[in-house]
Amino acid sequence: MNHKTEFSNNFNVKKFSSDILVYSSGQVFLLIFGFIQSLIIPKYLPTVEYGHWQLFLLYTTYVGILHFGFLDGILVRWAGKNLEVLREEIPTAFRFILLEQGLIVGALVIIVGFIDIPSKKIVFAVLANAIILNMLTFFLFIAQATRRFKVMTAANIGRGLLFIVFILLIFFSGYFSYFSLILATMATGIIIMSLFAFYIRDCLFFQSNYSKSFIQYGKENIGIGIFVLLGNFTAIIFATIDRLTVGYFFPITQFAVYAFAVTMCSLATVFLQAVAQVFFPYLSGSSTETRTKAYGLLKPALVIFWAAVLAAYFPFSVWIRHYLPQYSNSLPLMAILLCTVGFSGQINILHVNFFKVNRKQRTYFIIAGISLIGAGILNLLAVSFFGTLHAMADTAVVNFSLWYLLNELALQRLITIPSREIIKWIVVIGAYIGVFLETYLVAKTWVTGFCVYSILFVGITVMSLHRETKELRKIIKEVIS
Repeated sequence: MNHKTEFSNNFNVKKFSSDILVYSSGQVFLLIFGFIQSLIIPKYLPTVEYGHWQLFLLYTTYVGILHFGFLDGILVRWAGKNLEVLREEIPTAFRFILLEQGLIVGALVIIVGFIDIPSKKIVFAVLANAIILNMLTFFLFIAQATRRFKVMTAANIGRGLLFIVFILLIFFSGYFSYFSLILATMATGIIIMSLFAFYIRDCLFFQSNYSKSFIQYGKENIGIGIFVLLGNFTAIIFATIDRLTVGYFFPITQFAVYAFAVTMCSLATVFLQAVAQVFFPYLSGSSTETRTKAYGLLKPALVIFWAAVLAAYFPFSVWIRHYLPQYSNSLPLMAILLCTVGFSGQINILHVNFFKVNRKQRTYFIIAGISLIGAGILNLLAVSFFGTLHAMADTAVVNFSLWYLLNELALQRLITIPSREIIKWIVVIGAYIGVFLETYLVAKTWVTGFCVYSILFVGITVMSLHRETKELRKIIKEVIS
């Protein structure tokens, strides 16, 4: 048996690719729903209201810290197992996370009520949404761990579709505001969470005779997941520190412009998120040798995909200028921030999963912490010396590239990455970024920019990644056959 076939059998490339295809189909709908939202929300919300809406979304990204790693712990323990195997544990896990969220969020609501902070209304909304979001994450993690990606896809599509329906109802009712959007977000989460609970009701309300005590079970999973949580939370702060800095040092209108650019860039990551969700359960059941081969194949796929997506910026910029002229000054920021996706995609899919599957969560957390401190210093310097949104976007690219490099160096021992490979990929990614930004600066029309960048993209790919693209074609043919 040759190595390629052996790798395919161990990692189950066909099933992995099938699940990515299924889950990505849901991401296509999310992309469409995201585009529909961009037709309505930034168009008809005043800039200040849009800024408040983006603040709510920004603060909401941090609510995962409130489960203290419990959910990450059960995901690590349950990954790759069948739902029937977990039937004994699920009721205990459900009761623990429900009680824990009620106690923690309740205490925080009381504390916030007694202190004077800006945007208190938004903070209360974020805390209320925290319970909904973390309980929904509990159900999504069950589906992810047991590889029920069709269920996850249905949940994501339903969530996106429901939110669009609520947006349209609010819009035509004449009560279109940032707070009505917040209420729509909560209502959507509650409905999807309830449907999930109904779907797994046999497991959720199973008469469990699980031997471990309630408190012991919670402490055990928190112990497993705490460094995953801290690493992920540090990564979230890292990914949003530019927006936090802009929100603190710049007016709300400029924050709205910067946040709009970030939101539009996030549309490019929907398919990368699909790969990240599917990848971990498969990686958990693979041997060390198979993981190394998976790393070597997925890295070029991610980089090539990201570099190809950069070409979409040129026609997309035309739509922004004509449909949302009030945000046209976000286009230079968007071009720069798209370059961060080349690094963040690999960090979120490859680095996070490989640290997690090798139980090196502490190492990941330490590296993320060092990167976060560095990013904070660089952001403050950018504000002090330049004080422009353009400088903040440039700094974001530098921050992500440094974090990416530190992760690559740390992973050398786990998956045997030669130093020359690390250098090669830095050069390749740098080449894609260089030709994209240069084309953006000199192209007079979007057609010229699109054509010139596409030609340069193909040239770099053919010259630098000939072996990798050849291997990817073989894998694709094998999956199809």
